[in-house]
Amino acid sequence: MKIAVIGAGTVGVMSVLHFLKYIPNSEVTCIYSPDKKILGIGESSTIVLPELLWNSVEYNVFIDSNELSSTVKLGVCYKNWRKKDFISPILPTKYAMHFDNFSLSEKMFNRAKKIYGKNFIILNKNVKELKQNDKEVTVFFDKDKKIYDYVIDCRGYPEDYSDYHICTSLPLNRAFVNLIPEPGHWNYTYHYAHKNGWMFGIPLTNRQGWGYLFNDQITSEQEAIDEINEIFKSNKSKKDLRDFKFKPFRSKSFLNNRIIKNGNRAIFYEPLEALSGSFYDSINRFFYDYINKNMEHETVNILLDERAKQYENFIAWVYNQGSIYNTKFWKHTNKITSKHFKNNSTWNITKEYLKKNKKEYKENIYKTWPFNRIAWEILFKGFDTIL
Repeated sequence: MKIAVIGAGTVGVMSVLHFLKYIPNSEVTCIYSPDKKILGIGESSTIVLPELLWNSVEYNVFIDSNELSSTVKLGVCYKNWRKKDFISPILPTKYAMHFDNFSLSEKMFNRAKKIYGKNFIILNKNVKELKQNDKEVTVFFDKDKKIYDYVIDCRGYPEDYSDYHICTSLPLNRAFVNLIPEPGHWNYTYHYAHKNGWMFGIPLTNRQGWGYLFNDQITSEQEAIDEINEIFKSNKSKKDLRDFKFKPFRSKSFLNNRIIKNGNRAIFYEPLEALSGSFYDSINRFFYDYINKNMEHETVNILLDERAKQYENFIAWVYNQGSIYNTKFWKHTNKITSKHFKNNSTWNITKEYLKKNKKEYKENIYKTWPFNRIAWEILFKGFDTIL
């Protein structure tokens, strides 16, 4: 079986390693243009990434941290979201990680070459077009083409959004990233609420990555930069920060015959709790089941769409509980999330299930995703609940 993964960002690497590991004797080709830049902020994961890296290429966050400047992540620290700050922990016996995604593809692909040999191929080419029929997918480059059985498309943000749902319940559309060349000495991801949104803080062994998230229809560039300088007691200008604009969206259809979208080609909401990593892993697992005829085409799309709605609901719920600030951004956020929850059938399923007596409770990933009941209850201690 020949599988192509287009793109070598974090999700491209996850997809390559997933199918090398779990479809033995398959030939997996990663196709990407070395000229295309990745975000390279320093990333936070869920529990699925360290597990995948260990199972596929024997990368250990503790022993091999020098390769990815990685640190162990044991939870998320919510600061300024309530009067008392609190940590949303990763439940034992799991852990997640922070890592340098500038280094991820190079280091993990070197390991994959040693373990999987000729079954792993890298092509440095620019993909122009994909065409498929019931038997194969043709990938067209500038001057030639290649044929594969299946393709995972991880090329990043779509060129247009006509085949995507734009999510109106989520308030962010921009980020200024502030890289600090000092090690981060903490084992959680900061979620630091500020007047105009919130900020993530990621500790690596060689630097820190701070992403100031806001809505530029509510907060001006200069207002955002001024607050960054206030928080960090610095004197930065726009040229000192990396600037990213985005919109929250999900694909109307993730799987199309022999091609599945993954990464930012499939869905992008925002980095709260790093939940996108778990969603991207689900896409790979469902595609594996589809390839092995354990899941129908329609079922894959239905389940991923339902999971995306649950993902959106969780983020909206966190926002709906507010922060210590009573500013224009937070008032706007409460308004749009409250509207989102009105007559929301997917959220009502989760809400009613979490209300049940604990004695009746049995683990049900579908109804409580992205967290199990224990994790939801820990979050409820930090946030006022709307249940």
